[in-house]
Amino acid sequence: MDGERFQLPDGDEKLFSIREAARICGVSRATLLRLEEADFYAPRRVDAKNGYRWYDAINIMRIQQYQALRRLGLAHAEIMAYFKGDLNRADFLNELRERLFIAQRCYDEFRARFTERESLTFSFFDLPDAVCYAFPCPIREIMAQCEHNFREIEKMYALGFQPFPATPMFSLVPGPDQIYDGSEPEPYASTICVLVRPDAIPDPSKVIYFKRRRAFSMLYHGNKSEIMQKGGRLLIEEMKRIGLEPKGPLYGICVVGPFFGDEIAPNDYAFRFAIPVEERHIQDQIVNRFSIFPI
Repeated sequence: MDGERFQLPDGDEKLFSIREAARICGVSRATLLRLEEADFYAPRRVDAKNGYRWYDAINIMRIQQYQALRRLGLAHAEIMAYFKGDLNRADFLNELRERLFIAQRCYDEFRARFTERESLTFSFFDLPDAVCYAFPCPIREIMAQCEHNFREIEKMYALGFQPFPATPMFSLVPGPDQIYDGSEPEPYASTICVLVRPDAIPDPSKVIYFKRRRAFSMLYHGNKSEIMQKGGRLLIEEMKRIGLEPKGPLYGICVVGPFFGDEIAPNDYAFRFAIPVEERHIQDQIVNRFSIFPI
């Protein structure tokens, strides 16, 4: 990745001590030494007698590149592999895409909560590739659902599954392979899916595999009880208004805060619904309608 190194003629360049370089980059002296030991860069000069290190502007810019990638969430090993050209490019890009998806989703969800008012946002939304621990939830009442799901997740932990921390659980209505038309199945039933690490599957019979799908989504902020009862129908109504047809189940995705517990007030709840749609029905532009919604 390095190529030929640009440098000014000797005597024309400004060099900085390790203390100055650390101050400019906003890191510790120890960090600079660790990056050097990892062969991420070499100081412009090292005094053979006393070991003093001198850094030029190119050294400093390279360290800043490292810091920028760390802020994106890349691990040290990933950054080193990138700069050394020792990585699978497709896997690397897929990983970055997943992180971008998570960051954008979190931004949208926090923005909804920080409006401090009831609101709806409609948009197209990518449902990512996923491996999920799945179990049925035949319960309609919200608090009873939470109790049921909590006990099932305890079983998941005991079996040895490892949850995927970046993505919350979601529910499916009516079922993984069925199309949601705005009505609830009778008797009521949903499937709860908890994303788990694909490299730790102690019981394959407990998991469902999902492929990436494009969906139409509704992000809601407001009263928890109201939206849980009406959210799916509201999303279907908006889809009909703009001419989209559902092509899969209704996803109910818990967002911004704990799925269980009472840390979030009932009127400060954020929840996302999504329904798969045909790719050919979707234009590239994003539908984004952010408004007060009186129920």
